[in-house]
Amino acid sequence: MKRDFAERKEEVRIDKTVFPGQTEVKVDITYLRWLWWPAILYLFWSMAHVCDIHFVRTIEVICERFHIPDDVAGATLMALGCNGPELALNTINIFQPSSIGVGAVVGGEVFNVLVIIGTAVLATPDEYLPLKLSRPSFFRDVSFYVLSVLLLFWALHDGEVSRVESLVLLLGGVLYVLSVIFTARIWHFLNPPVVARETLQPLMDENHRQCTKENLNAWGAAGDGVEPTGGTLLSIRADNRNRLMDRNHRFENRFVLLQDESLIISTVADPTEANEEQCDVDMVYDRNEHAHENHWHRAGMVKNPEFLDERQLQQLMADPLTSIAQHELFRDAPWEVIPLEEVLYCEKSHDGFHLHVDHGFGNIITLEIISPKSASKTDADEETLRVWYVGLREKLIDLRRRSADRPPEKSWSFLKEWVAWAQFPVTSLAGATIPDMDRPDLQHLYPLAFLMSMLWLGLLSSLVVTACDGIHNAFDIPNNVLGFTVAAAGTSFPNVFSGICVARQGKAGMAVANALGANVQNVFLALAIPWTIQSVFLAHGPFPLHIHGLAPAVIEIFITLMPLALGHIERAVSMPQASLIAHLVMLGRTRASLVL
Repeated sequence: MKRDFAERKEEVRIDKTVFPGQTEVKVDITYLRWLWWPAILYLFWSMAHVCDIHFVRTIEVICERFHIPDDVAGATLMALGCNGPELALNTINIFQPSSIGVGAVVGGEVFNVLVIIGTAVLATPDEYLPLKLSRPSFFRDVSFYVLSVLLLFWALHDGEVSRVESLVLLLGGVLYVLSVIFTARIWHFLNPPVVARETLQPLMDENHRQCTKENLNAWGAAGDGVEPTGGTLLSIRADNRNRLMDRNHRFENRFVLLQDESLIISTVADPTEANEEQCDVDMVYDRNEHAHENHWHRAGMVKNPEFLDERQLQQLMADPLTSIAQHELFRDAPWEVIPLEEVLYCEKSHDGFHLHVDHGFGNIITLEIISPKSASKTDADEETLRVWYVGLREKLIDLRRRSADRPPEKSWSFLKEWVAWAQFPVTSLAGATIPDMDRPDLQHLYPLAFLMSMLWLGLLSSLVVTACDGIHNAFDIPNNVLGFTVAAAGTSFPNVFSGICVARQGKAGMAVANALGANVQNVFLALAIPWTIQSVFLAHGPFPLHIHGLAPAVIEIFITLMPLALGHIERAVSMPQASLIAHLVMLGRTRASLVL
């Protein structure tokens, strides 16, 4: 299969006469083969853009319009969006037979565990380390992860996939969805929240000490607030525009204050919900030396939460602190301060309003704000949202009128312009053909947006397979190796940066949970659905699928899982540098084992 590069170079050397009677010009096109690499990287970015900006947002609109509960949506439709590139690659492999799709899934298992989780822990502030993760959720995800890998090996070990094997994988996905939906309820039933009495308080853990009668009363009083400057309970959800980090994002009740130049959000969790089953969403366990007492609290949505003393709070406040904000429940917890100058704009939504916040490097985080979670929406809730919307717009308008100075020079503006120019073909064409689900007046077109997003992912996946074939022919790299390395990193790498961003806000636990959940759904969703379609409806029986070097790859998956599992058992998940080095060694060993 291998060729000598010198011989190939002579094969592709072309003799061309420019004009009759003139000297021959020999053009060597062997260097053009290197263009496959930037081409495939561009295709991976294009898939991430379509998936994050259009596909995931369309799924969110579908969940909202059909009132699908957050836990059900996170385990089903949002998982579909999270694994969109892998699902598209394996679907295209039905019509363009290749091992690239399976390789992207198997290699992505290692990449997600070591690189995404490792970099997320590396970026986590010291006060949140070592991570304290949810025991039931972590045990659930690791158990299903091991089961999915074993079932994958069982399905592929004989070089073909049958209807029974594909249906068993699909059944595993159904069981995982049910476990995600009911894990919190089962844990809540086995460990009901307890309102601490003073005589028992020293004996209770950190979760239940937050559920004192005084804290519950303070939380209830905060819910009665209406004026933005005095503080109000609002239900907020952060949309990070990333398929992995938005997989399980939910609305949270937060105590919020609006000041002249900043939006101040308390990280205090609802005392009735401050328990361990939520910490894999975005709850963090704070060990900051300034904390009055180590406890669970919410992570940041845009900024890293900070402990503020009374002087710092007074500097931020245009008016004196209200009695509610001065309660120790809020005063002793971290605060997230979002400068209003970073808020790009504010717009109404069908059940509240949205704040679009600049997160740097062209990234935008959307804060979706509605009335506090309750059984029904009252007139008082409508009035609170109206007052907040009007107040925010007035503050933003006033802030933009204050200064007539020249705006500060944008850093890296030259590089950003070139990047924007390179991205323009995909962003413009995708934006023109896929209805914008951020516009409320176009959200009724969600079926068209879903269909066009899938068509775009299918087209880009077909081009990725073609590019991998080109690299295989030009460099003699086996497709198995390209799937385990290039395709795996390409489909997962955009999640690395988002994992770092949310980890800085204290959400590394969410990155860990979502990375493990994505690995499970890669097998039970991104592989099971295309394989079921092919074996049941197209091939009407088993179809061949040979993966060279599958056994070593499966062994390496289990080896890479061990540091994470042992770290959690020892309550010391803080070894990212070793994880990153181990990943590079694993990739090199995988390539060597597959080539030989």
